[in-house]
Amino acid sequence: MLILSRKSNESLLIESANGTIEIVVTEITPGQVRLGIQAPKSCHILRKELAQTMQHNRQAASKISSADLRSAISQLKNQD
Repeated sequence: MLILSRKSNESLLIESANGTIEIVVTEITPGQVRLGIQAPKSCHILRKELAQTMQHNRQAASKISSADLRSAISQLKNQD
């Protein structure tokens, strides 16, 4: 892991196959650093905790049987 020190309004550049990604430190407060990220639209940027949640949701969804899914859909239709 590369560790860099940056002050407010300083940035770093990451060169990728999709283009250049610039990360700017926009604000520093106790307990929080606010970052601005400029990247090509083809580059997907997610907070790590969101990516982990999405992965957990995919894993949970893959364990649902077809019968359980049909039952849930039927219950939702009956609520109307």
